[in-house]
Amino acid sequence: MGGVQEVGTGKKKSQVIDLNLVPMIDLMIVCVTFLLMTAVWTQTGRINVDQSVQKPQPKQEQTEPPKRLTIMVDSKGYTVKFADSQPVSIPKAEGGFLPEKLEEHLKSLELSKEQKVIVAPEDTIPYKDMIATMDACMVVGLENLVVADVDAARNEMGM
Repeated sequence: MGGVQEVGTGKKKSQVIDLNLVPMIDLMIVCVTFLLMTAVWTQTGRINVDQSVQKPQPKQEQTEPPKRLTIMVDSKGYTVKFADSQPVSIPKAEGGFLPEKLEEHLKSLELSKEQKVIVAPEDTIPYKDMIATMDACMVVGLENLVVADVDAARNEMGM
């Protein structure tokens, strides 16, 4: 128990007050325990050290920068541009977009699985059509998808 003593002067008599600090200590222990149990522990950094002597690595050939594949989705249909080639239009049919035609065109390009695909839909394109475009890419095996702004895609295609 903690105590406080007040010494009186003159007519006042001295007072001794006992403070019960047990609830305060209990509260602090609960807070510290809660803090320790709910803390987000970050992964500690590790450096893997291999003490064996490594053989010199042969020089790797410099690779050319990856070619860009951009698919613009607008009210007219799909516009596909790969690398420096001319953009190819896949027009929209009366029933809507034609993801099957897009799949056929992507298969004809013979792209690697690591190919980065930029999908650029207009703001007015329904979400389901954007997802159908991304699904068409996934069917072909292109899983490195990025959604971009349609204006940037238009500038790249020179439209």
